[in-house]
Amino acid sequence: MNNLQQYNQMASTWWNESSPFKDLLYLNEPRFRFFEKHVSSWKGKRVLDLGCGGGFVSEELARRGASVVGVDPASALLDVARAHARESDLAIDYCVGTGESIPAQDSEFDIVVCVDVLEHVADLDKVLIEVRRVLKPGGLFLYDTINKTTFSFLWMIVALEWISGRIPRGTHDWRKFIKPETLHLKLTEKSFLPLEQNGVGLGSLAVSKWKILPKFKLSKQNMIGLYVGVAQRT
Repeated sequence: MNNLQQYNQMASTWWNESSPFKDLLYLNEPRFRFFEKHVSSWKGKRVLDLGCGGGFVSEELARRGASVVGVDPASALLDVARAHARESDLAIDYCVGTGESIPAQDSEFDIVVCVDVLEHVADLDKVLIEVRRVLKPGGLFLYDTINKTTFSFLWMIVALEWISGRIPRGTHDWRKFIKPETLHLKLTEKSFLPLEQNGVGLGSLAVSKWKILPKFKLSKQNMIGLYVGVAQRT
């Protein structure tokens, strides 16, 4: 994972209003709107949040009734996630691990959720193999990642990292971004059945108490930046 130490160093800011990671929380709405086209109910489901960070997605899953395990290589971030879950009265099992070596049993999960992660991992093929291993037969892999395009380089790195500083420099490596067709092929090769992919784009910006709040929208026609997807373990 690129620049892991950065996440540990900034862990204490994860849930702050001024956090550079707060945009990830705003992405929950379109992510779950897409995911819930394929998941009718989270209740009673055992779900792995792979690359959980400070718990944005894990907490949303727990509120929806899932039994959640969050895995991340950044131990300081997990400490923040545990503390926030306690404050929110949510039962989430957090543990240190990587996508290439998930600390879980074979066929343990009904669903694996992996957002804002695949474009950071050291070995994408190993991650997909591990995801399939821990999923039950017929289980779902729900993900998002960033397309490898000129637009994504200009948007994620030049605009958000170099110019505005909204994201810390070094967060992304454009060489690790993944074209949708590449991920579709890799999933097929790893014995998944890819079901759907959908773009996520900026719909509008609102201002509340002098803060800029982005609102994202789903678009099947526009996958030049961030996109979400779902695949089923065969």
